[in-house]
Amino acid sequence: MSRHADIATPPAAPNAAGGTQSLERAIALLRAVADAGTDGARLADLMAGVGLSKATAHRLLMALAREGLVEQDGRSKRYHLGPDLVALGDLAALRHRPASPTPALPQPPEAAAAAAEPPPVLMVRPSAFLRPEYRGLSIALASLLCDRHVRAADGARAALLHESVAGQTTELSFARLAHDSARFATVLAGMGVGQGDRVAVLLPKGPELLITALAIWRLGGVYMPLFTTYTASSVAYRLADSDARAIVTNGFLRRKVPRDNTRPVVTVEGDEAFGPDAVPFWSSLHEAVPLAEVARYREGDAFALIYTSESEPTPLGVSLPVKALSGIEQYMRIGLDLRDDDIYWNMADPGWAYGAYYGLVGPLLLGRTTIFCDGPYDVRQGYRMLTKFGVTNLTAAPSQIRAWHGADPGVSHQFALRILSVVGEPLPPDLIAWANRTVKVPLLDQYGQRETGIFIVNRYDPDGIGRYESDGADGAESAQPPSGSLGRPMPGFRVVILDPDGREAPVGGAGEIAIDVDHSPLFWFESYANNPERTAQRFRHGRRYYLTGDRAFLDGDGNIHYRGRASDAIQMQQGE
Repeated sequence: MSRHADIATPPAAPNAAGGTQSLERAIALLRAVADAGTDGARLADLMAGVGLSKATAHRLLMALAREGLVEQDGRSKRYHLGPDLVALGDLAALRHRPASPTPALPQPPEAAAAAAEPPPVLMVRPSAFLRPEYRGLSIALASLLCDRHVRAADGARAALLHESVAGQTTELSFARLAHDSARFATVLAGMGVGQGDRVAVLLPKGPELLITALAIWRLGGVYMPLFTTYTASSVAYRLADSDARAIVTNGFLRRKVPRDNTRPVVTVEGDEAFGPDAVPFWSSLHEAVPLAEVARYREGDAFALIYTSESEPTPLGVSLPVKALSGIEQYMRIGLDLRDDDIYWNMADPGWAYGAYYGLVGPLLLGRTTIFCDGPYDVRQGYRMLTKFGVTNLTAAPSQIRAWHGADPGVSHQFALRILSVVGEPLPPDLIAWANRTVKVPLLDQYGQRETGIFIVNRYDPDGIGRYESDGADGAESAQPPSGSLGRPMPGFRVVILDPDGREAPVGGAGEIAIDVDHSPLFWFESYANNPERTAQRFRHGRRYYLTGDRAFLDGDGNIHYRGRASDAIQMQQGE
């Protein structure tokens, strides 16, 4: 491996990217204050709306107040837009005010009355991450996920830290990732891979996986990960259903590829013999000329295709469009509270949706280091990784945390953890208690599906700095969300409870969790690949609502309380 990737001692922490994240949060706060109108916004509403802790929201509001951009009413304690912002708004209005409209023709009374009605209120919390670079008809995805970071950080920043079972660390820089992926893109192009083509990637966690994904995106293709524990029949089904153009694997896993396969196969060199018909990964890469051009995507174009697990009677392909990058960034920065100086480790396998979205694409999007750990899951290896790399922001499945709980070494003083997130299963109270006692950090429980990404988040905070504020006169905070609650929707989503007839249930009314598509700018799912019947089940009350298949009820504070499965909802990790 050493001749194929840069090897170095991992740094103690990545270079900070400056105050970009604070600026984005401040802008989101300003938007939330503006959305509150003349009534003003409570601190609790702003915290929930932008997804910030009380300390962070208060610090940013004080900075905005010093600049005259917001002000707090001393009596109501509500925040309003400040006088300086009003003055700036007036100046902007003078420049951008549209020309006076042409006098309208007389209208019937009923038409005039309808025109006078106010537009419907967008019942969704603001998002700071609906970026223009994720929208449009000409998006250079490989530049967003790699090349711009090379220019910004001179290429030295680590794109990957790969830990072998033996404890050897391999570092792949963004510069090397850009160089090798451009060469491998030429290899794939020679096999006929082009815009919109799906490439199956059956690889373990390692530098070859990142290089392959970036090479596919340089060509405008669709990255299709295959989980390494799939059976040969599961691999065969996905290859046929997706009409994959090529396969990238290694000698050991190639035995899962059908014997009658006619697609070109690239195989990573190793100890296993891979036959004369396979293209050697590293040898062909080093012989290739780097591809100079970077393909462009439209915002609705798929760049990844993730299949549901083997437990499904008929696995479903979920296409991830480029516009989903807004939701991925939203979750990374707000849902995971990923900060510029964090060392982030997502333990999920990149063959799963959660690992692909937030362990592969998310770190690349933000220019952060991805950490991959080889081999089957091992508790001792997990603890070694936490201490060796000084991980501050960790996300895992509850089953992994449960394994740590069962082998608790009692060495919490060695951890640098700042926050711990879990996803994929309900979070039992004993794990909450263990995390609060052992690692002493906020614990986030999160809910989502392949089709949506994470869109509900909860917080269990041992220090009492929660996101929930009581309505009592003392204004005291509650450190824990209500018992049995999934939490509240992420900014950018409006989540409702639908009764069996497709009507929004009132507070306390039970029904199925649904996303109001019309009022959820971060929702991106359109359809399953090659399965219109299952797509119709998700939208059986019309395209206005996406149905999750899970039952719940909504309380008066906006918390969603889980009550079980209504159908065969597909979660992001459970059962895979």
